[in-house]
Amino acid sequence: MSAPTLYVDRDTFLHGLDPRAKVVLVVGLFVAAYVFTDPLFVAVPFAVALLALTYAGGLRNLLRLWFVLVMLFLVGFVVWPAYAPPRGPVVLATPVLTITEHQFLFALGRSTRIIAFIVAGFAFITTTSNEEIVQGMRGFKLPFAFCFAVGTALRLFPTFLGATGTVKQAQEARGLDLSEGGPIQRIRNYVPLLIPVLMTAIRQVNTQAMALEARGFDAGRGRTFYAQKSFGAADWIATIAGVVVAVGTIAARLLGIGVL
Repeated sequence: MSAPTLYVDRDTFLHGLDPRAKVVLVVGLFVAAYVFTDPLFVAVPFAVALLALTYAGGLRNLLRLWFVLVMLFLVGFVVWPAYAPPRGPVVLATPVLTITEHQFLFALGRSTRIIAFIVAGFAFITTTSNEEIVQGMRGFKLPFAFCFAVGTALRLFPTFLGATGTVKQAQEARGLDLSEGGPIQRIRNYVPLLIPVLMTAIRQVNTQAMALEARGFDAGRGRTFYAQKSFGAADWIATIAGVVVAVGTIAARLLGIGVL
């Protein structure tokens, strides 16, 4: 069985870009989502990231975390209003919480920003394999040991997903009903899965560590690479676009554009 991965192997323009160009594009989206506070302006990089993810065929990766994304978005409406001054008409009044229009827009912008970060990150790992990520970081002259550690860390999430699916099927075969009861009870039903999933992940990490040691990983010699990808015209265009987006959004913020 092949190792689970979030990378989607497709022949698209985004897949064909150099990893370094994709890093600049993603950073540009991150900056655009971060500098603005008006939710209308934050929605633009979010929409661009979502379109890119859909175009790359990675929407199914995002749907795996739909519950987490919805909860992060909703929790923002409880947490973020406390960090904004109450201005404008009241849009929600309860015995416990009162939210004005300014606080609502502030919370909406912050929540959308977090989701934009996640979607942009998913677009990157959907179009870039772990090997390409390591190769791209090496292109930035970073130490190979660090690059390999980052590439391995990116495998952690799909590894946990695969281990969770295997343990879930095994526990259901033994009579565990994960759909029983209400929402709180369903969350409790997943508790028996925690220890097997963690032990499976730890066992895989230990096996990988022994395999790396047996192959003399980071033995002190310079490492060579078979694949060497050149930086083409499309990569330069994407890089310039990412820089322009980052610089342009920062300049707009300094001019007071997109600020509540």
